[in-house]
Amino acid sequence: MPFAENIGGRNWDCQHDNAPTHTSSATRNYLNSKNVTVLEWPPMSSDLNPIENVWGIMSRKVCGNGGQFYSVYALKTAIESAWYNLEPEILQTLTMPMEKRVYDVLLKNGKTLNY
Repeated sequence: MPFAENIGGRNWDCQHDNAPTHTSSATRNYLNSKNVTVLEWPPMSSDLNPIENVWGIMSRKVCGNGGQFYSVYALKTAIESAWYNLEPEILQTLTMPMEKRVYDVLLKNGKTLNY
């Protein structure tokens, strides 16, 4: 929540892939308590989910150059560092082509795109 508020203020929407952990009553209750609007989204729609690209960016930052971690604490620290050091410009770039992606998904009747 603090990260989201830093890049988008307090008024923002959430989009997830309908995985069970995202749709659990605990998650729904938490998001409701924070007044977060959850967008309706088709399941298994990674082409329309910019966070999938964020996970790839973070993975390269955390594990790049053969990075190995010998403690949970070191791994957690590296993940947190990658997350909090994501540049807002990168996140904006990932969402800018969304209109075209939605159009392309509609053209392919929901089939996977070659991005």
